[in-house]
Amino acid sequence: MHPVSIGIIAAILCGVLPLIWLIYYLIKQQKRTRETQRHISDRELLRLLGAQPDRLLSPHQLRDLTGITLNDARARLNALHVYGILRRSYNSRGRHFFSPRDPVEEPPTLDLSPDPFLTVEDLLQIFMAYDYRVTAQQMIMATGLPLTVIKRELKYFEDQDIVQKLQRSDGNGTVMHRFFVLKDPYRTDPERFRQRAETLDGEMRKILVDEKLLV
Repeated sequence: MHPVSIGIIAAILCGVLPLIWLIYYLIKQQKRTRETQRHISDRELLRLLGAQPDRLLSPHQLRDLTGITLNDARARLNALHVYGILRRSYNSRGRHFFSPRDPVEEPPTLDLSPDPFLTVEDLLQIFMAYDYRVTAQQMIMATGLPLTVIKRELKYFEDQDIVQKLQRSDGNGTVMHRFFVLKDPYRTDPERFRQRAETLDGEMRKILVDEKLLV
């Protein structure tokens, strides 16, 4: 084979292989997070963090407190960190510790639907309860849904031009703060949002059925 061709193939492999590994790692981490929700949900994990005297937990401590594996503990804490819900610190030995960016507070009393997804009325109640500016942590605490579901369903409402995601990052690209707001006209006229409830809820249910996440 011509040396130039070998060089091109090598360059392509150098670019593609790390991407394949990253995709594999993310899929594996998401699977770990999903499978360990039955041992400790994201809401329970946030409560556990908030209950610590210093509001700090290492993966090793989470393992010891919950019985999940160390790798699972790392995956769960890292997922919340990457989305900007937790801060990550480390000691002189390089061991990571995680803490909530915002105080872990119990949600207001809400009359949410029994559906395993965010309905229009659910979303509107949550936004109204938090003065129309809601963090992912508040969504988790209010609904009990895992972060993966919150992300997926808020993305759906973003695509429908109903919700807008805002975030602030540091110089290294680490998300420091992330929150969601309703866009106009729904922010100033919530009844306009309710008028779309039947259509939007039906589409969300169909998506979950199609993905075999709902029967």
